[in-house]
Amino acid sequence: HFIHCTRSRATTMATRGAMTPRCATSTHPSRIARSSRGARDAVRARARDEPTTDDVGRVKAALIRLCATTDGGKRATSSEREELERLVDELAAIGAREDVNLARVNGKWSLLATLASAEDAKTRKNKEGAIGSALTEISGSSGRVIDDSTSSMPSTSSSIPKLIASKGNYQDIDIDAGVAENRAEFAVFGKIPLTVRLKASCAISPNGTARLDVAFDAVEVSLGGAGPLAMSLAFVNPRGWIETTYVDDDIRTGKGDKGSIFIAARRW
Repeated sequence: HFIHCTRSRATTMATRGAMTPRCATSTHPSRIARSSRGARDAVRARARDEPTTDDVGRVKAALIRLCATTDGGKRATSSEREELERLVDELAAIGAREDVNLARVNGKWSLLATLASAEDAKTRKNKEGAIGSALTEISGSSGRVIDDSTSSMPSTSSSIPKLIASKGNYQDIDIDAGVAENRAEFAVFGKIPLTVRLKASCAISPNGTARLDVAFDAVEVSLGGAGPLAMSLAFVNPRGWIETTYVDDDIRTGKGDKGSIFIAARRW
């Protein structure tokens, strides 16, 4: 900066011998230009880093399309699984910038895909035991396992007999009421409806703002017009957590405490 001293005209005319300086600060034009360019570059850099609505829409569309073409991950090859995980990570990066709003997790969701490594599946089964593991598989929360050491095609973690066809997996969450439900719907022999409901209590975890602690309390089974047949899960006491990495009005992604990755779409 340059310091310029100027004299007041009135002061000069009143007394030529005594001059009162008035100081002003100015910036050299070249520095102003450089400062302006720097500000514009910073704005452009932030714009490149911050995802646009089109960016988010592109990632979501690609993720939903890949979930559909791989049958929820069940028929995913190794490269398709990697792409699913990459897209989930991309949305997670956006969620980290925006801070996940757990209030948006409330509602009704359809499970599009779950993914888990062979190691994660083994860990889950050891933690849950036979009964807990079976309930997780039936609910669709176990993850579609790909064992790269044996095949490029997925091996299913489900032990559900072939005579029972899955019709969909759903999740309803009400954080304010502290309840959640995982629901799996099947068709037995292609026509008899079978519904399995896992009732749970849930609460925001003190260990993470985007994490819900979940405790499954009971299972209900309905077959055809009969039921529901209910059974308490107190003797198993299955507990865990789910962490939402991205959520908006259409889609939710996240991970479970036993390593699985899930992708869900909102039901209206």
